[in-house]
Amino acid sequence: MRTSPTFMAVVYALIGVMFTYLAIQNVQVAGWNFWTYLFIGLAAVDFMMAYRFFQMRKYIRKSK
Repeated sequence: MRTSPTFMAVVYALIGVMFTYLAIQNVQVAGWNFWTYLFIGLAAVDFMMAYRFFQMRKYIRKSK
């Protein structure tokens, strides 16, 4: 069973939001440290993947 690119984009965007929230909370509690940068990096990768899935959806609809 295949999942749609739209569903995957939403999932990655929500995970990116979660990592952004964790980074903000970590800065408030412990300041800027390794974990904060890790959370920001993971959020950036997730947002990039969400963008690519949205672009894939656009390409698939255009090709039909």
